[in-house]
Amino acid sequence: MFKWTVASVANALGLAWWARVCSEDPRLVYWVGPFLRRRQLERHLLLFLQDLQLEGAQDLTAERWRRRRSEPLTYPAHD
Repeated sequence: MFKWTVASVANALGLAWWARVCSEDPRLVYWVGPFLRRRQLERHLLLFLQDLQLEGAQDLTAERWRRRRSEPLTYPAHD
């Protein structure tokens, strides 16, 4: 619980690490985070990408950002 509280504060301050993951099939955008350290994000992101691939998602790209982010965490991609 403590880590989630600290991560929430870091997110509110724009100091949290997030990954924006896009897939072409299905055309969706996913947000993974918040994390206090980039190393934590990288560990979770690897597992997240593997799960998406097992579910059949194709053409995945991931960008890492340090920023503030709010809901929604998944939404349809727009052109």
